Amino acid sequence: MRKLSISLIAVVIVSIVGLGWILNQIYFAAEQQNIDSETNSSLMYSGDILALYMASEHQFDFVRNWNASSHFQLAIIPLENFPVPQSLHSQFLQGEPLLLESDEGITAHYALPESEQVLAVALPLMESETESQLELALTLSFYAGVIAIILIWIWPLIYRLIALRDTAKVLGKGDLTSRVKLNRFSYIQDIELEFNRMAERIQSLIEDNKLLSRAVSHDLKTPLARLRFGLDAIADTDDKIQRDKYAKRVNRDMEEMESLIETLLQYARLDENRIQKKEESIDLESFIEAAICNFDIEDIHIDFRCETNRASLCADKRYLAMLVNNLLGNAVRYAKSKVLVSLQRGNATLFLSIEDDGKGIPQNEREHVVKPFWRGKTGESKRGHGMGLAIASRIAQWHGAELSIGDSKALGGARVLLSFG
Repeated sequence: MRKLSISLIAVVIVSIVGLGWILNQIYFAAEQQNIDSETNSSLMYSGDILALYMASEHQFDFVRNWNASSHFQLAIIPLENFPVPQSLHSQFLQGEPLLLESDEGITAHYALPESEQVLAVALPLMESETESQLELALTLSFYAGVIAIILIWIWPLIYRLIALRDTAKVLGKGDLTSRVKLNRFSYIQDIELEFNRMAERIQSLIEDNKLLSRAVSHDLKTPLARLRFGLDAIADTDDKIQRDKYAKRVNRDMEEMESLIETLLQYARLDENRIQKKEESIDLESFIEAAICNFDIEDIHIDFRCETNRASLCADKRYLAMLVNNLLGNAVRYAKSKVLVSLQRGNATLFLSIEDDGKGIPQNEREHVVKPFWRGKTGESKRGHGMGLAIASRIAQWHGAELSIGDSKALGGARVLLSFG
């Protein structure tokens, strides 16, 4: 919006000031050229005759009678009160008229040496029809020019608004991939960027909703069916041993459903804009060491390497713990015997890498494993809901970090890299 406001103010100022100055110059140039040469010739001719007549006859009373009946106004000025430049003094005394122009009109001055007087013959400027037409034309040109400049400026804005409207219509009809094509010269680039971010968020929310709906319907059906079967079996048997056996199965299915619901709520809470992060400075080295202690598994060895002395990070401790625990849990679940956690710093970026010696994640599945309830071929045989990487990815985005998945060169399995800028 700042770009739009600045450009609008600049266009208005430049168009008004620039056009006004140009047309003003045109008007004064035309006014200079519009001095009637015939009038000047008539003035000079009449002045010459009057100067000869008054010099010879000395009929000064003639001036008063003349001024009463003619628009040519005469005046007698003492020669001593009429200073003349030195370069023109001799020519003026020899009879060369001196023309002076003012706002009132043009005045021809004639020296009357015998009487030590100066005759001034004044012709007031009269606005001609040509000058009126010129003023009208220039006025219309000014307004037309301002309108033309503003229309030229506003057309790209109208074009971008039309494009934004059309994209919004397509998005409203269900095409969630529709985006505004950005143009760095657009006046409303900020609005277009925010619109695209909004569209991406809407698309992400709807896709998550579809995934959640499908996953919940699938993952809940199995424990619900087992739960119904177990309850029916308990009701149909009187054997205490069998009842206890079925009760344990029902309890296990209940725990599985509770785990699924808790995972769903946990993921949903991460999408609430009302959550306020309680950021604090965290020593990442000791924080990760504490998290690793929670995964004391005999068959899996977790090796931690910190390759930087500056490993502090400003983050929400609770959600950062959730992020690290999900990544560690995922690595431990798919590892054969080893997990490598490393912490490095490159310039202003802090890198947290978690690697395992499992089967890894195929290239064509890496884009999908960060989606909720999505499990690849390697995860079909493992327990879980397929939410670990989805939750980790959302928390990483929330903290401005980037999560990427690759191959582990050290262990041969998967490698999850977190980049904290």
